[in-house]
Amino acid sequence: MPDFDEASATRRVSPGRHDVDIDGTWSVGDVPNGGYLLALVLRAVLGESAHPHPVSTNAHFVAPPTAGPAHVLVDVVRTGRTIETLRATLIQDDEPRVEATVTTSRLSRTSPVEWVGPPPEPVAPVDECIRAVVDLPDGTHVGLLEHVDLRLDPQTLGWFSGRPAGQLSMRGHVRLADGTQPDPVVLALAVDSLPPTVFGLGRLGWAPTVQLTVLTRSLPAPGWLTVHLRGRLVRDGWFDEEAEVYDADGALVAQSRQLARIRVT
Repeated sequence: MPDFDEASATRRVSPGRHDVDIDGTWSVGDVPNGGYLLALVLRAVLGESAHPHPVSTNAHFVAPPTAGPAHVLVDVVRTGRTIETLRATLIQDDEPRVEATVTTSRLSRTSPVEWVGPPPEPVAPVDECIRAVVDLPDGTHVGLLEHVDLRLDPQTLGWFSGRPAGQLSMRGHVRLADGTQPDPVVLALAVDSLPPTVFGLGRLGWAPTVQLTVLTRSLPAPGWLTVHLRGRLVRDGWFDEEAEVYDADGALVAQSRQLARIRVT
């Protein structure tokens, strides 16, 4: 089974074009996970960028790809001394599947924090959390969880046994099962690795991401990542999620916001 670096690798075949192989095991059901697809896009972007780290990524998931060959086209929109903006499209079978705009720069783990807001609700320690299983109660096979070691806070896991908490909230700890340590590309996977918050309302089923914005705030320390998911509104089949990701040192290293659909199967 390929590790994360292999599964998200790109091959630069010409300036601005990177070939990829979408690994179907990094999926929810038959659909590749959005965070995994974003990792493929970011690998290609960083292969073209003058700066080493993505600091802002805005992705639209146009259509779900399938496992197999695809390619990423990258255009540089503007290059500056400290930041660069690039546009990237993941294409399969001549059709766009993911469209993204990425701003790159250089991040540090040691830069001082000038201000930080109140912390979110605490997450239970790793050894008190429940390891996520690859098969959901509705029969969906989550192949992603064969690669991601996910431990969920019991306070947000009632939906699994038919007792949803009645709120848009999910919390847990994440690390890659192959031992890959977190970096900005892994953070893009982490923000989309927990079950959808609508599970907390008992709304199980595929919940495809339509738009996802990721802000990378710092280079993460090695070890577990702690992820907090919260939502505000479910309406007309749409729901939102906001994520905060903290590293093993307790530093806020990534934030995200996404809009997704409820599709109960």
